[in-house]
Amino acid sequence: MILALASILALALAAFALTRRRLLWGVVGVGVHSLALAGVFFLLSAPDVALTEAAIGFGLVTFVYLLAIRRTGKLVVVATPAYPLLYGQGEQIQGLEWEVLTRLARHLHRDLELVWASRAEIAPALTSGEAQLAAGGVILRDGEEFPSRALVPTRLVLVRSGPGPLGAVRGDRGEDHLPRGGRLFEGPEELLHALAQGRVGGAIVDLLVLRNWHLAGKLRETEVIPVEENLSFHLVVAPGEQDLTQALEEVLGEMERSGELSELFRRYLA
Repeated sequence: MILALASILALALAAFALTRRRLLWGVVGVGVHSLALAGVFFLLSAPDVALTEAAIGFGLVTFVYLLAIRRTGKLVVVATPAYPLLYGQGEQIQGLEWEVLTRLARHLHRDLELVWASRAEIAPALTSGEAQLAAGGVILRDGEEFPSRALVPTRLVLVRSGPGPLGAVRGDRGEDHLPRGGRLFEGPEELLHALAQGRVGGAIVDLLVLRNWHLAGKLRETEVIPVEENLSFHLVVAPGEQDLTQALEEVLGEMERSGELSELFRRYLA
């Protein structure tokens, strides 16, 4: 009876290890499965085989797998710079979203790798599997059906400085509101430069971009007109990454309950 239960347990642990998407849980399942097999061998009156299985299967193999995860397990994030959510400071990366991403990477026992890209490159990177997450002030566009988690509320505005066509960042939600004859730019800096030179008479941007333009002191007198309310910057997950979506919810839930997320809001956005 005990032998049958031990055999069933070993089979269940094998199934558990094979069905885990998170590598760490798979390794844990393999290690405990080795211990269960050692118990089966012991019950079959083969203590020498049981000892070998426990030492090699649980000890050495588990250590090698953990070392492999440490070396190759990465959480790849594609992002656009978006002060103060995510930005470079010398050789360091900082920002509210960076704090959340580092917590998520520790939770998943993965190394965090950040790949800078334009807004238009984010959706293809997620769809192709080149990245598991997207960050950097991302507002989902109509038709972008990615799993995501809202983080910071915002809205779109029209910044009008004179006559002429409107501009927006290519791939950004502002492009959805661009009228016929509007112009697209690769990033906010290029759009601001065109606005300052009078090549466009206005720009459709989010509040964070507008704030950064004002802080830089490069924006001349303008009229600000609301375009779309009740939006949020999101951390966006690649399709098929259900475990990652769940882990992101868990991490943000813990940070909300502990008050850490509120402290980050005060530090970076106050």
